Amino acid sequence: MNYQKNFKKQVLPALISVCMLPLYANVAVGATVLEEVVVTARKRQESIQDVPVAVTAITPGQLERGSITSSLDLGKLVPNVELHETAVGSESLSASIRGLSYDDIEKSIEPTVGVAIDGVFLASNSGGVFDFFDVESVEVLRGPQGTLFGRNTIGGVINVQRTEPTGEWGGKFEAVSGDESLTALKALVNMPMGENGGIKLAVNDTQSDSHVYNTTLEGRRDYKDSQTMSLSVKYDFSENTSAVLTYDDYDHNTTAPDTVFVSASPLGAGSVASEANDWKTSPQLLPLTATLEGENTTLKVTHNADNYQIKYIMGIMDYTEEVHEASWGTAGVFFPVDRDQEFKQTSHELQYISDLDGPMNFVAGVYMLEADSYITSGPVVPFTAYHSLSTTAVFGEMSYDLSEDWSLTVGARYTEEEKDLNSRSWIVGVGNADRIANSSDNLLNEGTPKFEDDNVSYRVVLQREFDKGMLYTSYATGFRSGGFFNRGSTDSELAPFGSEEVASFEIGMRSNPTDNSQLNVTYFNAEYSDKQTTVITDGNDPVCGKGTAENPAAQGVTCSFVRNAGEVSMDGIEIEAALMPTDALTLRAAIGTFSGDYDSFDYNGTDISDRARLLYAPELTASLVAEHTSNVAGGSLTINASFSHKDDVETQADWSTYDPVTGPEVTIESFQTFDLSATYLKDMANGTLKLRAYGTDILDGGNRVGRRYDAGAFAWAELVPRRQIGVSVGYEF
Repeated sequence: MNYQKNFKKQVLPALISVCMLPLYANVAVGATVLEEVVVTARKRQESIQDVPVAVTAITPGQLERGSITSSLDLGKLVPNVELHETAVGSESLSASIRGLSYDDIEKSIEPTVGVAIDGVFLASNSGGVFDFFDVESVEVLRGPQGTLFGRNTIGGVINVQRTEPTGEWGGKFEAVSGDESLTALKALVNMPMGENGGIKLAVNDTQSDSHVYNTTLEGRRDYKDSQTMSLSVKYDFSENTSAVLTYDDYDHNTTAPDTVFVSASPLGAGSVASEANDWKTSPQLLPLTATLEGENTTLKVTHNADNYQIKYIMGIMDYTEEVHEASWGTAGVFFPVDRDQEFKQTSHELQYISDLDGPMNFVAGVYMLEADSYITSGPVVPFTAYHSLSTTAVFGEMSYDLSEDWSLTVGARYTEEEKDLNSRSWIVGVGNADRIANSSDNLLNEGTPKFEDDNVSYRVVLQREFDKGMLYTSYATGFRSGGFFNRGSTDSELAPFGSEEVASFEIGMRSNPTDNSQLNVTYFNAEYSDKQTTVITDGNDPVCGKGTAENPAAQGVTCSFVRNAGEVSMDGIEIEAALMPTDALTLRAAIGTFSGDYDSFDYNGTDISDRARLLYAPELTASLVAEHTSNVAGGSLTINASFSHKDDVETQADWSTYDPVTGPEVTIESFQTFDLSATYLKDMANGTLKLRAYGTDILDGGNRVGRRYDAGAFAWAELVPRRQIGVSVGYEF
């Protein structure tokens, strides 16, 4: 479409102009004032304009009035953020921030972006897709957050806090109906528990059909069948000490939208037909089903004193996952995979947060995590893997006011960790297809590697206040833990790889040119060292450890390794602006630019840095949101319009042999979305009625490719919907 082709020539300059408007805005005394937003990016509550961190905060009001209903939608508004859900893992989030990405589901390989819910970090990306019905705050921190948030936050952190029990009667309810037979029933009820406590119960039931029409079945499959329940109890032991205990139960059943097989062979005919039909169809015979079922327990104890706060956070996640796939977008049975997985993590964090009257304040703490997983997979490549992780960290960060205008912040975190893997693999196609535990029949390989590491991450910030805001420069480091490639079938493939590190230099400005405007600008330059990369070699290569007389190369013709083979340089600019010309109108804009290239990529002795590409790293992201509120029929009507743009991104491929002419295609083309919603609120006798009509990506019908994956022997594309229309009815009291 023309608006897509002319985006950089016409729409982008307009977005930049909107971002610069705060520099020229004028406001009279007593006129509109932007709402102050408080964040916890440094483990203490601070105004977002005072925090020397690249952080975007989205308020509950923005979530409700816009089209931001789950964690997946954050990429629409936040610069240099790319998020999508992986079909081979129910509610599994693949996140990329500033070009630092992870797009797999293995528990033995760590994410690059941390996700925290109520202060508890997810040790894997499973469960990273979640609904925003019950949230108090959503923050997206960009850049390495190794000092205060720890391991596996080299890209950044998505930090979400849910509401706590109020101790009073109240609640809210919402019913949603939309395209693809979408129905969602959501409810939250607060109630008192004596004079010093409260209980909160929240439930969510979501059902929908697939947005992909199956040409083999001549119909659509089911898509989402998801139920969650959360019960929280808060008790105030005294005026200064309180505890919140939360129990979550969830059962997510996903029949993933049918994929399309991408190949030049006859098996790829479905891809050709689907693309010609605006990606609305697939011939996939058997469904890809994924489930995530489990329970979480979170305990938070807070003690406040005159000049300090002590906080203890305990989190337990215990769940099972299943994935079944046997067609990969084809009209037949092709490379069947059945994966059953169990996972449990337990974490403890103790924080001491000062609130001193003098020039110095600090945060100090200790963190411990234990995580264990078991996976059994087959039948084509049968293996089992037990994986365990134990990590401990101590951290601290101190801020000191050098003068009225200048301040210095220094912080560090020391981490120790140990990992163990017990992997067993069997010869392909020769018995034991069910991966019977402890069976030695037709055993191909058994490996028990160990991994140990320690790391010091640190951060230094120099901050300068000025009349309308502040400037800062910072240098921060972070690390992503090493580990194992648990799908390996030889000792060499199972050998541990090391941790990778990112060091980022940042210059930022946070400003309020006027009371009704805001302009934040950040420049970053980062060095990515010891990057974990996938290397594939011929099965007869001696480095594989295959092909001996006693152990023939029966597990395939290649070996796959994860190695610390890459070095990358990255930089970019992020601009976020807000303007309230009147009490009724709010404009928000965000632009992110990114440039990143491999300096070196040692692919089994050959440097392929000239042709290797970073995954999910768009060179340009941009958004513009306009929100207008007016009085209508005794209530308020808010119209929210949101436009966003994402440049091309590259997806998984073997860059040593990849040929862009013969394919398969691994680029997801740039796209724009335009969301529109109307929210009507009316005060009733005992509460507030909420009516909402919404449309996401309303300018385009059909579907688009949201994720591509080249597995070497074959490749597939996952499809996400474009235009979706729906309505909701809610009541809050």
